[in-house]
Amino acid sequence: MSSNLHVDPSLSFRFKVTIEGVTVARFTEVSGLQVESETEKVTDGGDYSTVYRLPTGFKWGDLTLKRGIAKDGAALWDWIKLAVGGTPRPRKVTLSLLGFVPKGGGSPTITRTWVFLGAYPIKWSATALSADQNGVAVETLTLAHQGIQFE
Repeated sequence: MSSNLHVDPSLSFRFKVTIEGVTVARFTEVSGLQVESETEKVTDGGDYSTVYRLPTGFKWGDLTLKRGIAKDGAALWDWIKLAVGGTPRPRKVTLSLLGFVPKGGGSPTITRTWVFLGAYPIKWSATALSADQNGVAVETLTLAHQGIQFE
C-alpha cells in the first residue's frame, strides 16, 4: 500500500528565538514547550466506584532558555534587570523550529512556530565557575508566560 504522506522529522537543534521580533541573543537550548490540562475529580451521586475527571483549565510550563555566556545580549540583560528591579516588562517571545535549507541556498524554511504571550524573566542562573574545568560557561534564563499561540 502506497502512502502520499511525507514524513519530515525536524531536527531539534535548528531553532530561532526572538523577543518582540528582535533576536537579542543566541540560545543553544530551549525547553518548557508544554501545556497541561488541570482537572477536578468528581463522583456521581453516591456511586464512588466511578470517578470522572473534568477539565478546569490549563497551565503553561515555564520557558527555559540556555546559552553560552557571551558579550552579546545586552538588551536581554537589560530586560532581566527590569524584572529584578520590580518592574517586569512582559514581552512576546517567538520560537521557530527551522527546517532544511532549500537547495541552492537561502534561508531555511520554518517548520513550526510557537508564540509565548506576556513572557517575563522569573529566574536567571549560571553554571559554577571553576578554574580546573574546561567547559563553556552557560547561563539559563527562565520565563513565565500567559499562554502559547501555535502558528
